[in-house]
Amino acid sequence: MRLISLFPLLLILTLVVGCSGPMPQRINLQPEVVSAPRLPQAMPVRVTVNYPSRQLKIGTVADRLGNEVPVWITDNVHQELQQATNRTLERMGVVTGNHANAQLTLTLENLTYHLRSDGVRRELIGEMHISLQVVDGQRQYRGRFEADRREEVLRTPSEQKTREFVNALASDVLFEAFNDPEFTRFLIAGAR
Repeated sequence: MRLISLFPLLLILTLVVGCSGPMPQRINLQPEVVSAPRLPQAMPVRVTVNYPSRQLKIGTVADRLGNEVPVWITDNVHQELQQATNRTLERMGVVTGNHANAQLTLTLENLTYHLRSDGVRRELIGEMHISLQVVDGQRQYRGRFEADRREEVLRTPSEQKTREFVNALASDVLFEAFNDPEFTRFLIAGAR
């Protein structure tokens, strides 16, 4: 008798749990540039980060039932990218600080992320574009870098999986920027 009275409760719990889709995801950017050249000498730079669009939503993910939720970066994106930039430059031997004459500006031009599904395959797709500018008196360096990443997945990505994917994407584009030979030559020439 008691088992019969529990059945409606179990049915309701199953429906509630089964109908709940993925939760919205908020991602901290913590990219890590695994390899950058150590410079014999380099001019000191002041680092700033721009994100002109200020759009925190970078895309969406959906489960197999089509329940779609947004994916956001945090509103600390400027600080997060500035910390990654400073860490990388310091490993390269570049002194960073507010009193340097040269101004290095990293601009996050575009960051997108979504889960694409054709009913059979499910694939994470991300794209990131940045520009790097260094101004030192009359001299100027400009570079534009982009990275894209794709990864096939079996299920809707968790927030942790999304964080790993987006940070790997950000690491890729920063790797391209800080390993640009023109950029490193510019920094070396400014130290003379």
